[in-house]
Amino acid sequence: MSGDHIWAHRAFSRSLNGIPYPLLADWGMAVAKLYGVHNAERNCPIRSVFLVDREGVVRFVTTTFDPRDPGHYAQVLEEIEKLP
Repeated sequence: MSGDHIWAHRAFSRSLNGIPYPLLADWGMAVAKLYGVHNAERNCPIRSVFLVDREGVVRFVTTTFDPRDPGHYAQVLEEIEKLP
């Protein structure tokens, strides 16, 4: 999820040669507030990754995701592979 607009998500996905998973554009911060990751002071979500399975069950969460650390991408991809 991101506070970025859907167009930013599309560009991000393209920059990684496509992501075969849906990304949530939370422009109004409603989901960030529901999931407890809204930074009210800056009116933006705390950088987080939530992996939700096909049944709607949250299977993995991290709020320490650092986009500058390639290891974090590897961790998320490993967790995606574990999804039922």
